Amino acid sequence: MNPNRTEKIIQKLWEPKTVRALARDLAEVAAYVLTPGRRPVRMPKADRIAADVIRRAKKQPNLVPLARGIGQASLALSHPRYAAQQVAAPIPAAALVESVAAAMNQSLAVWEMSPIATGIDRDLMAGFKKAFGYPKTAEGSLVPGGAFANLTALLAARDALEPQASKRGNARVAIIVGAQAHYSIARAAAILGLGRDAVFKVPLNAEFSTDVGMVESCFADARKAGYERFVLVGSSGSTPTGSFDDLVALGEIARTHGAWFHVDAAHGAGLAFSRRYRSRLKGLQRADSLIFDPHKMMFMPLAAGGVLVRDGARLLAPLQEQAPYLFGSARHWPDLGQVTIACSQRFDALKTWLVWRVYGSELWDHLTTHVCDVTLAAYEYCADSEILEPVHRPQSNIFCFRLRNAKGNDSDARHWAIKEEVNESGFAYISSTLLDERRVLRIVVMNPRTTAEDVRDMLHRVAEIATRKRGASRSRRASR
Repeated sequence: MNPNRTEKIIQKLWEPKTVRALARDLAEVAAYVLTPGRRPVRMPKADRIAADVIRRAKKQPNLVPLARGIGQASLALSHPRYAAQQVAAPIPAAALVESVAAAMNQSLAVWEMSPIATGIDRDLMAGFKKAFGYPKTAEGSLVPGGAFANLTALLAARDALEPQASKRGNARVAIIVGAQAHYSIARAAAILGLGRDAVFKVPLNAEFSTDVGMVESCFADARKAGYERFVLVGSSGSTPTGSFDDLVALGEIARTHGAWFHVDAAHGAGLAFSRRYRSRLKGLQRADSLIFDPHKMMFMPLAAGGVLVRDGARLLAPLQEQAPYLFGSARHWPDLGQVTIACSQRFDALKTWLVWRVYGSELWDHLTTHVCDVTLAAYEYCADSEILEPVHRPQSNIFCFRLRNAKGNDSDARHWAIKEEVNESGFAYISSTLLDERRVLRIVVMNPRTTAEDVRDMLHRVAEIATRKRGASRSRRASR
């Protein structure tokens, strides 16, 4: 190895003027992505474009042009007519400060590696405890997302119900959960050694929430299967329909059975900041554990998830490890590696903490309320449409709809084809799911810049495509 060559490489990477120039150029790329204007939401033939980007990188490996090209070609989540999945158009300040967090590269597992970041992280979690009605003695941490958060909460639940579970394994705990629960609940059951067969699903009511009247029968089924310890899971903002369970009723049932009550509020917890919609979360403060994703209804960039356990000792118990090369300091701030599954804990608190401190919680009141109001406009459009009909009245910012009088074996294929054409056109971006074993179309308003006019334009385009396809289908049948 040539020492002179090594020195030149190091100087090229870290020379201050070069770093500042690169920072300005990349910030411009980020600004373009955050404010995309009216370019296509997804470029047509995206699979071919991806292959072209990779080929160009091999021929001309210039960092800024490559980053700019990727930003221009990628899915425009900040486009007002992006309404497909539960990934937010991030608040610009939160997205831009990510480069600062990456540059500091603090590891929050150990206080000695993050003395300021640890304090900020703990201040942020204290704010969330207050926002969700939890006591100061609650404990929790930020995690990459809802799947990690559910795993962490159910780890605490398992060990609270079976104190020797972490040491001996073979815990027998049943999980009672609504049929629309996120798949990460069953996955966590498998990871924790409970098994997927330990998950008992409660049917839904007409609003696609957990049917409270059917919960007792699931407890009975679990007891018949030999279970004596239980976790009852409620959903606040389910993934398919954004529905909210009756947390007060579920909490009472959990107490009756001596069950751990967990609430998956990954999507809906942000409504705690909305004066108009926070009543959807009534009873959340009584849960034994809850999860929340600021990268959903608080409009943070990925990744930003969180978990809280009401009795903090229940979370700490299964996470205490003997690692004297890391842990053991007796200071005001804890080593967060003893509070979370992760060891390499990124400084993800910075973006959320800064936005909260600088703009205040009123910001989230306005933004979360707005996207829910816009979604209600989509419902009203479909209710009045001769072509589309609502499947449910939205309880948040997720809404499912379908074609009126869509029957026959080809109904699912028709809905899927419409979704694909809308998305490939670049005009808008929507999603799809199955409800009652029928394919439906779905929008998720995750951009505060999306207006009622935007969603009406999207739905009008869907109706146009549906009408044209129906006409073409009739013509083909008539020509046979």
